[in-house]
Amino acid sequence: MIVRFLFYLRRDLLTMRDIYQLLLVGIISLLVIITAASRLYVLLVPIFLFSIYLITESRIPEIKDLKSFYKYVEKVYGRDFAATIRKKYNIIQGDLTLAYFPSSIKDNTVVISNNHLILKLNSKVLVLSKYEGVDYLIDMIKDNRSS
Repeated sequence: MIVRFLFYLRRDLLTMRDIYQLLLVGIISLLVIITAASRLYVLLVPIFLFSIYLITESRIPEIKDLKSFYKYVEKVYGRDFAATIRKKYNIIQGDLTLAYFPSSIKDNTVVISNNHLILKLNSKVLVLSKYEGVDYLIDMIKDNRSS
């Protein structure tokens, strides 16, 4: 019944990876209860291994370069948005000095610097923090899709 509910949610909210992570949390919880009730301490080994796997799979990557930028967008927003960004925008890695010389940046360009994201969209330049800039970019894509 729980699995059916999770697969029902898949159509609307969750990806398969999210469903597997939720099922893994349920399995870990069940193993902890069984270990505590029956004192089978051998079950601590799979609990530990499942927990490590869950931690590594659910970790959201930090944006450092182009590769980690796409990993972040895929992990947080999904592959559709990452593919749309790859198609519509020119993404480069640079530094904050490009914000002072916007004529050196082409339109529809995203510049990833150390702590900032520089967006040049239709001759308008925005300098935002990395994650705020990604949110802004995704919101623009969502608005374009809806209209």
